[in-house]
Amino acid sequence: MKCARCGAELKQGCLYCSVCGYESQILPDYNMLEDEYLRSLLKEENKPKQTEKKAITKTVGTKERKRAKETKQTKETNGSRMFYVCMGVLGVLAVLGVAAGIGVKSYMDAQNANSYEYQMKMAREEEASGNYDNALNFYNRALTLRQDDKEARLSLADIYWKKKNYDAALVLYMEIIKMDRANRTAYEKLISIYEEKKDYDSILALADEVQEPAILELFQPYLVTPPIISPLGGDYDEALVITLFSLKGEEIYYTLDGTVPDEENGIFYRNEEIAFQETGNYQIRAACINDKGISSEIVEAEYYVEIKPPGYPLVTPDGGEIWEETYVTITAEENCSIYYTWDGNDPTEASEKYTEPLLVPVGNHVLSVLVVNDENGLKSGIYRSNFIYLP
Repeated sequence: MKCARCGAELKQGCLYCSVCGYESQILPDYNMLEDEYLRSLLKEENKPKQTEKKAITKTVGTKERKRAKETKQTKETNGSRMFYVCMGVLGVLAVLGVAAGIGVKSYMDAQNANSYEYQMKMAREEEASGNYDNALNFYNRALTLRQDDKEARLSLADIYWKKKNYDAALVLYMEIIKMDRANRTAYEKLISIYEEKKDYDSILALADEVQEPAILELFQPYLVTPPIISPLGGDYDEALVITLFSLKGEEIYYTLDGTVPDEENGIFYRNEEIAFQETGNYQIRAACINDKGISSEIVEAEYYVEIKPPGYPLVTPDGGEIWEETYVTITAEENCSIYYTWDGNDPTEASEKYTEPLLVPVGNHVLSVLVVNDENGLKSGIYRSNFIYLP
């Protein structure tokens, strides 16, 4: 097709000439020199009479012009039809192209929506960009595609942890631990959440389920060792002094009335002696408390103490008649003092205290001896012995 103004070739589908800018009009490829060609053909034939020649020429010229006109109209019609057909084809192709593009996109979207790898890739990119909400959506989608996947679950829990949505994070970390008892990261995050909430009971409960030594190390700052009570509980026939020890140097609280030995109800132990000096039943309960306020398990001991008075002293010689100078020795139980008299009166703690062997006085005398326990003040029975010394 050519431009109606300048005759330049028009590109198919163009509405304006690219040379002169004139509006496109469809022209046939008809060459105006066709008349010259026809005249040249007539000259080659036998020359008829002049009148016939003119008639023939006139007739031929008329026919050819008619033919040219019909050809031109036909070409114009065919050209117009071709233009509109081409435009229609282009339109159809454009529609098909758009439809094909939409179809391909829909197919790819469907493929990606069901691809675990794609969801994880997009989730990581969104998380790296700080778009946590978008990352959550992708991780959740990945988790629906692989419900037993630890990686997606851990990444999802970490985002909830960063957003301080601790309840959601706790659920996911607990699920991970059930799937993998040696997952150190999940335990660390759980401890940090419970620490944030000051929920130490949950930390200790979590530690009770741990068997891996490497994981148990994470709980050491929260595990408080119970105190040691000495001596052990039992029956005793003497006064007792109770001592308490903490292996980690932590504070110790104790009670003697059966209540809980905590900071509110307990007695703070200051390395003093806890003495049971009378006959009776005793109970002591104690616990260590660390700097986080976490208490150890409570330990307790029960005692039955029967305090017995000192036995009678041993006196040598044991009285009788003597005819020469004699010394009397007296011995008693450990931690006891000895008091005596020679006049038959009962000795007391105000009487003479025995410190060295006694010289038997001349005459008839009764030696009376009392033993007193220095720790509990209990007293023995009074020992009596008659000495008759006649030199």
